[in-house]
Amino acid sequence: MIRSPLLALGAALWFLGLAGCSGPVGPEGAAGDAGPPGPQGATGTAGPAGPAGPAGPAGSVGEAGAVSVSVSCLSPCHGFNGVITQYQASTHYQVYLSEVDTTTAAEWVAPGSPCGNCHAIDALQQRVAGNVMTDGDAGVVNLAAGELQYWDTTKNPPVANYANYAGTATVAQVYCTTCHNVTPANDPHVTGIPWTPGSFPLNVAPDGGTVFLEKSPSAGAVTGTKTPRDYGPSDTCIWCHQSRVDVTNYITADAGNRITSVYWGPHEGPMADVFTGQGGYQYPNVTYSEDSHEVVLGCVDCHMPNVAGNANVPNHTFNPQLSVCASCHMPAPTTFDVGGGETVIKSAMTDLERALNAQGWLTRATAPPYTPLTDPEDGAAGEVGDGNWADDNPLPGVTLTAAQAGALYNYLIISRGGAYGVHAPLYEGQLLYDSFEAVTGGAPPTYSAGRP
Repeated sequence: MIRSPLLALGAALWFLGLAGCSGPVGPEGAAGDAGPPGPQGATGTAGPAGPAGPAGPAGSVGEAGAVSVSVSCLSPCHGFNGVITQYQASTHYQVYLSEVDTTTAAEWVAPGSPCGNCHAIDALQQRVAGNVMTDGDAGVVNLAAGELQYWDTTKNPPVANYANYAGTATVAQVYCTTCHNVTPANDPHVTGIPWTPGSFPLNVAPDGGTVFLEKSPSAGAVTGTKTPRDYGPSDTCIWCHQSRVDVTNYITADAGNRITSVYWGPHEGPMADVFTGQGGYQYPNVTYSEDSHEVVLGCVDCHMPNVAGNANVPNHTFNPQLSVCASCHMPAPTTFDVGGGETVIKSAMTDLERALNAQGWLTRATAPPYTPLTDPEDGAAGEVGDGNWADDNPLPGVTLTAAQAGALYNYLIISRGGAYGVHAPLYEGQLLYDSFEAVTGGAPPTYSAGRP
């Protein structure tokens, strides 16, 4: 068949279009539905921390939680009525507070002075260990039994002298460790083990035998006087609460007893000398009696009875407890003036005070000028008889016979010991009677009926 040339040309152009040309792109179709999630990929490494954001507002304060305190840890020392609280009401603690950081406190612990043997915080520890200082080769004969005086042959003539403190304490305080042997092995603050009865033993062993007072049997030697018996725990008290003066060597037999200062005589607090019935100046050819208190009691019986509300631990105020008197005296006393014994001794003290002052031997001055006590003739109020016997001092500068000096000494040992008849009313009465008689030649008005 013969085709038309036009037809042949169109066919050729159509074929070339299919082989080498394309048309315009059409619009994108809509996305299909999402398929199911694939499996979780591995955790990537942590990125760097971002900067801290601003602080948020403070939250409200929550309620305080309950505090749990072990009672066994507090008892018997740190409770509200424990040993520490009691001790803070004692004279020992009050003296410490009044003297802390003073020149007096510094003197009390100065090595080479006698004061530290009782006033330093380690006083009894040092003495029990035998650590004291003396002049020359002479030592204290009964140091292990509480004595501190010794016969000093380095002086010419030899004299009774005080042993000096040899410790290194810087605190002048009668404290727990003064009386008790507290070590790291038994100290609950160190071990964490609560206190138990007997875990704080005394430095002065309560079964260590009798104590020696400073008063020697005869002049020319210093050996002290053994107390009538072993007072158990009370021996600790006696080691310090005595005259600190060997009266046998202190008052000479001649008329050369010169009063050198207001501190002449026994040291403050010589209760043991009176209580034991042995420490006063005792006149020859008369008998001195033993009081019933000394026979049946010791210091701790009245001054440190057990406290039922504190594990039966002894009372550490050291204040005498009137309730103890009721164990022997009936009906139960309401004051310490049991049977009027205190009233009688106080009256006899005023008798002797008036007699000594009439001689010009007493003063209340502590520095010159020294003047006798006021004692108005018309009965008006004066220092004599005002009851402040502990404020009386010996007037310096006078020279006395042995009998006169003994009277002054006895007045001071009772006034400086206090208690006025509570410790030993019979013994004190005899000392006061004999002393008044030595000064005046007659009996004191209080004992006009005769010597007690």
